[in-house]
Amino acid sequence: MTMTAEQRLVASIALQPVDRVVCAPIIEQYAGQYVGMTNREFMWDWEKSQAAIQRVWEDFPIWDCNAIMQHGRYAPVGQKCGPGQLKMPGTELAENEQYQIHEFEVMSRDDYAIVREKGFPEYRLSFLERVHGVSREEVLAGQKESARLRQDEIQRSLARGQSLMWGAILGVIPFDAYSIMRSMTAFYKDVFQLGDQLDDVLWTANDAIIAGCEAAVKATGNNRVFIGGVRGAGEFISLRQFKRFVWPQLKAMIERLAEKDIVPVLHFDADWTMNLEFFLELPKGKFVLELDSATDIFKAHEILKGHCAIKGDVPPALFTSASASELDAYARKLLSTFRNGEGLIYSSGCSLPMNAKLPNVKAFFEAVDKYGRFD
Repeated sequence: MTMTAEQRLVASIALQPVDRVVCAPIIEQYAGQYVGMTNREFMWDWEKSQAAIQRVWEDFPIWDCNAIMQHGRYAPVGQKCGPGQLKMPGTELAENEQYQIHEFEVMSRDDYAIVREKGFPEYRLSFLERVHGVSREEVLAGQKESARLRQDEIQRSLARGQSLMWGAILGVIPFDAYSIMRSMTAFYKDVFQLGDQLDDVLWTANDAIIAGCEAAVKATGNNRVFIGGVRGAGEFISLRQFKRFVWPQLKAMIERLAEKDIVPVLHFDADWTMNLEFFLELPKGKFVLELDSATDIFKAHEILKGHCAIKGDVPPALFTSASASELDAYARKLLSTFRNGEGLIYSSGCSLPMNAKLPNVKAFFEAVDKYGRFD
């Protein structure tokens, strides 16, 4: 029986059999390149960007799950309330360059007291004012416009017959949130120099993120939310520090969301291979672990098969530097490793590169029919 895109995704997350693998690459700025526009046009012209994404789907309709939405990085919005200081093509960068997030030390060590006094959501608004150099009114106006565009993207995706990997981005886990606001080097110093003094602000952020997830589900009607994580990975910190400053909040977050039937999509870039066994402590079939090719996805399958859905992970280099046949070989290995009901969500390793080669993109999509059908 042929399943709908939503049925296929829900079943995959619940570790149930499907008719074919979910195809959920992160199609972002590549879409503009695919149709021949500059990245400036893609990042600054909403209708052009959405038309480009539509064109990719029309040419590759096996793409059944939209795994990224543009509203948070769309330049007129992103430069008011985006996750950090955004440098955009056509303004700070050349016409066809990829946008960049410039990280610097916006939050001071003294600002932890503000979090304690006024709460994390209020401090987050102050951070956005500072990092973008805008007023509170501009931040709030940007967030309102972002929510409107989010709904537009949701409707466009559903009109195509796609499922949505998630309905809203809820930022990152608390460890990463402070690392981004303080800057990576400054926050890692805080971890070693302040230690227990960070506990309350980490938990305050955790409560705020969970509350934000609940609000987003109500706003979008989709019970899946994007939550990012990078800097708490074993690639960057020891297991001792992970268990002390990352895992308590992450575990509590996933458990509390599961109780509310909210499915977090853990977009965890960087190498989490040494942390994988911890995820066995999380509720079975209640979250998605999304990997970007730095983590060994085959090791993840070995450890976590039958416990959670895993999303990934055709590496960027296979789209840009390899041959189409090399990409096909990797896709075949990936799609053959996961058995039906083991929850693979087939995707690119993070975003599809802007400079991906068309034959390789075609090979990525064609692999679904060749190796990913179970009916």
